[in-house]
Amino acid sequence: MKEVLRWVWVLGLAGFAGGFFGPMVLDPSANQGPLLGILITGPGGALAGLVAGLAFAILPVSEAAQRRLRGALAATLVLGTLWYALPQPRTSGYLLEAAVTACREPVSLEEAALADWDARVAEVTWAPARAGWKDEARRLFARPDGVVLDLEVHARRASLEHRRPWDRGRITVAEVAGVGEISRVFVRASCAAYPPGPVSLYYETTKDPQPGPWPPDDLPGLLNLVVAGPPPDYFAGSSSG
Repeated sequence: MKEVLRWVWVLGLAGFAGGFFGPMVLDPSANQGPLLGILITGPGGALAGLVAGLAFAILPVSEAAQRRLRGALAATLVLGTLWYALPQPRTSGYLLEAAVTACREPVSLEEAALADWDARVAEVTWAPARAGWKDEARRLFARPDGVVLDLEVHARRASLEHRRPWDRGRITVAEVAGVGEISRVFVRASCAAYPPGPVSLYYETTKDPQPGPWPPDDLPGLLNLVVAGPPPDYFAGSSSG
C-alpha cells in the first residue's frame, strides 16, 4: 500500500504543479489560471497514480524500475500539462472584403439611435445613465468625426497574434468561415473616400474590454458599430494559418 500511495502522491503533485503554475507563468491572462491544476491535472494525476500503483502492486516489477518509470511519467505529465497551458493565438482584428452599398452621415441615424438608448436606459433601473448624455450625444451627431458605411460583405479574414514564447508577437492571417453579421461600420473619413464599390476594411477586436461610459460618449458606441479603416500591411504579405 505504501508503494501505491507513492504513485498517487508523485503523479498527483506533478499534475497539480504543472496545472497550477503553468498557466500563471505561460498565460497570465488565461481564464482558467491555476484551476487547471486544482480541478483537472492534479486529481487526474492522482487517479492515474492510483491505477498505476495498483497495477504495479500485482505485476512483478522491481522497486527501482518503478521509480524510474514513475519519474518518467511524472515528467511527461508536467510537460504535457505545460504544452496544454501554452497560450493560443488571439484574434486581434478582422479584414472585410466587401462592397460599399451606401454611405450615410451619422445624423441620419440619430433619432433611431437615441430612441434605442432611451429604451435601454429605461430598462436598466439599477444603474443610472450618466448626466447629460443625450445633450452630449446630439452634439456628437451635429459634428461627426466620421461616416457610416453600409456593406455587402463577401469574405472575412482574421489576424491572429501568436503568444507562445518562441513566436510571440508574430501575426498570421486565417480565413474565417462565413461572412459574419457585420453589414455596417463606422469609418473616420468622408463619403468621398468610400464611393460605392469594392473595398477592404479592417477593424480591431478589443483585447481587454473595460467598462466604459454608459451610455457611450462616442458616435461608434452610440450607433453600436465597430470602427473600421484601411487594412494593415501584413494582410498583403502574411501567409494564412
